[in-house]
Amino acid sequence: MVMIGVLHLFVIAYINIKFLSIIYNQNIMNETNILLIKNSLINLFDKMGGYGTLILLISSNYFLWNKKNLWFYYNVGFFINVILNLILKFFFKQPRPSIDEKLFRIALQNGERFIYKNGIPYDIFGMPSGHAQNAIFTLFYVYLATKNINLFYFQLIIVLITVLQRYVFNHHTLFQLIVGSIIGLIISHLFYSFAQQNLMGKIREKIDDFGPI
Repeated sequence: MVMIGVLHLFVIAYINIKFLSIIYNQNIMNETNILLIKNSLINLFDKMGGYGTLILLISSNYFLWNKKNLWFYYNVGFFINVILNLILKFFFKQPRPSIDEKLFRIALQNGERFIYKNGIPYDIFGMPSGHAQNAIFTLFYVYLATKNINLFYFQLIIVLITVLQRYVFNHHTLFQLIVGSIIGLIISHLFYSFAQQNLMGKIREKIDDFGPI
């Protein structure tokens, strides 16, 4: 599933960038091409935002791979974050702003939580935003784990694109995004603390080899 998502994003990005480069090289800036460029950029922005948490997940695993303790707690935290988000959405039962109110009531009456958009299951509940929750969790956990400011800036750009995409395309209200971000921030500090405690525990348990300090 992850590889399919990566491949889909790569293909979309390649097609849009190739299209933009063709128009730029031809230097044909009529009204039709301007509209095509606008739609191409919007499509690219939509896909990057939609797959933002996947980009963050892959990049984080790459940079944490040699930090096994921190890598383990990141992935456990990410998984717990996803499960917690599903539970909270079911608890609040707050619709996404894009969901028709009548359709939402019918879905609730029939006990249906997911509708299909373009053949993909789409959760009708939007509180809190899972994308914002996972993105902010990743951003702060990885920065605390690596102290890599360049990686932080890269992931911050992905986070901003992701959050903006969720708002602009009406997947979430501003409040749903804020709540998701706050939860993600809390969980990032919580799991980083767990990782540090586990690391310190291992250091204390190490048998003294009487070597030089």
